[in-house]
Amino acid sequence: MRDKNSSVLRATFSVFATGLVLHSLVMAALFGLFALPAGTVRGIAAWKEIGLALLTAFVILRSLTGHGPRNAIAWPDLWVSGLMTTAVLFLLTENLWLRFDLPKAAEFMGIRDAVYFMLAYFVGRATPELVSDEKTMRWLFALVLFTCLVGILELLLVTPEMLVALGVASYFQSFLGVASFTVGNEYGLPINYWTGIGGHLVRRAGSVYLNGQGFAIPFLLFYPVTTAWVFMREKLSPVLVTGYALITVALLLTLTRMTILVALIQTVLLVTMLKRPEWTVAGLTMAAAMFLAALVLMPGFPTFVWQTLSFQESSSASHATDWANGLAALAQNPWGSGLGTTDQTAVRTGLRHITGDNLYLKYAVEMGVVGLLFFVMTLSAIGNSALRVYRYGKTLAERRMGIALWLATVGIAINGITAVVFNSITLGWLYFWLAGAGVTAAEVLSRASTSAATGPLEALAVRGQPS
Repeated sequence: MRDKNSSVLRATFSVFATGLVLHSLVMAALFGLFALPAGTVRGIAAWKEIGLALLTAFVILRSLTGHGPRNAIAWPDLWVSGLMTTAVLFLLTENLWLRFDLPKAAEFMGIRDAVYFMLAYFVGRATPELVSDEKTMRWLFALVLFTCLVGILELLLVTPEMLVALGVASYFQSFLGVASFTVGNEYGLPINYWTGIGGHLVRRAGSVYLNGQGFAIPFLLFYPVTTAWVFMREKLSPVLVTGYALITVALLLTLTRMTILVALIQTVLLVTMLKRPEWTVAGLTMAAAMFLAALVLMPGFPTFVWQTLSFQESSSASHATDWANGLAALAQNPWGSGLGTTDQTAVRTGLRHITGDNLYLKYAVEMGVVGLLFFVMTLSAIGNSALRVYRYGKTLAERRMGIALWLATVGIAINGITAVVFNSITLGWLYFWLAGAGVTAAEVLSRASTSAATGPLEALAVRGQPS
């Protein structure tokens, strides 16, 4: 029974991953292309929330009946649970006692966008097989490669008019209610389909995510996963290296500066930990050559670089304004301003967003210093567990997943300074699912390492049993 349930959960992860990646494309087609009523499409779009609730109930029942892994309470459990509990308390009390007078739609969407997807962490705690089975990374590599091929072909073959015909414009404007994100172009498409370089608008790859940043952000998880899958092996495969090159090209075509920089940092950290300095030198040399080529060949690129570094670029100014507003709100209300008052959650529910473009300020402004503390400790504890999986992993699959999760945590921590990265359902849901699996694997591997180091009798004593 245990093996059967484990196989079902592994298969469910693959289905979920595919569904999350294709979610925006399918919903846009249903609403814009096939003109289904908004209520019907919203019901279909709730598949992920309903599915996650059912999965959570399933793993709880599985654990109560003794068919799941025997998990001891770990530090990440406490921090994730504390953050979710804080959000629930805000939902129940912020209007009654704190008198924020927020609309229910903002509150419910706020708790969904802030913590609901973290239930996937507890599903992951019951599925440590995702870490030990290399099929997980193989599937993710194939899925990422598919989306990257779509992104590259999109720039070559798909025109903005085709995107409008597919329903992308109406999906963002009428279904999601973020028309303010589509101003500045004649098509009504998300403005981050383009970026300005030297006074010229340059189109970015959006792939199945339907916008440039939406395509880029999942790379915070996917790039270290694919890098570990391709290079952590005794003999490099030309096929895998070619696929990895295409993935890298697609990431560059998103023209998302912070995420590209984070991917470079993740890669340098990986090859450093693997003690392959020649890879570091080769990678940095290639990156420098590409950068210099862009400076010479792309008109306006030097100006673009200077404006970015000097904080004169328009998005940089927007970031600074949002951060200043967020810090002021946190100073004024250190215990929080209420769920759904920041970033795109506020925009979608008709509120004036207090702050945006910063993951830490989202939790700090909405749930105060307590929410910020729980969130920071969540990332720190997950990163620590991932590092233990890498260090103590008995198989190559475990070591690959351990280092990939650690690098993803580092990437989220860095990129979170300039974006609310968990707006990407693909990143948020899959990261926490794999993080939960990684925490369980870390606990098992740590106990095994302790047993091997201390011997049978001492190990019993460590576990609190008489020796």
